Amino acid sequence: MSLGKKKRLAASLLKVGVNRVRFDEESLDRIGDAVTRDDVRRLINAGDIVALPSTGTSGGRRKEARAKRAMRGRGPGSKKGKATARSPRKRQWMRQVRVLRGYLKMLKKRGELQDEQFKQFYVRVKGGEVRTLRRLKELVGELKAGR
Repeated sequence: MSLGKKKRLAASLLKVGVNRVRFDEESLDRIGDAVTRDDVRRLINAGDIVALPSTGTSGGRRKEARAKRAMRGRGPGSKKGKATARSPRKRQWMRQVRVLRGYLKMLKKRGELQDEQFKQFYVRVKGGEVRTLRRLKELVGELKAGR
């Protein structure tokens, strides 16, 4: 068995990633002789195979993340590209249509819309006739009032 496979085995026993497993340089021949999981476990207990401590997030990355959460660096001077390049029209459309369709499905599930009414509204949403949730709610309200 190659040392790489033993490293993978040790990683699973230590419950860490392969990159955190270290072999003791003087014990490489003993590690090479290990065949079973028990052998590797004994080497871990003996200290010939160790797991390095996990590294945290560096101070610079922490500082960057904090600034991002505080919405720093988002002003007009930092923007490159048109608004539609930063958030494409298609993505805006998808977001809008998903909200409207979700609302329609919820109404249908509740039993407030019959299949035929659902289909009519669905097509109107798809065609762009109804663009906002507010407008959709108005139309559904008018339909209910008309009953």
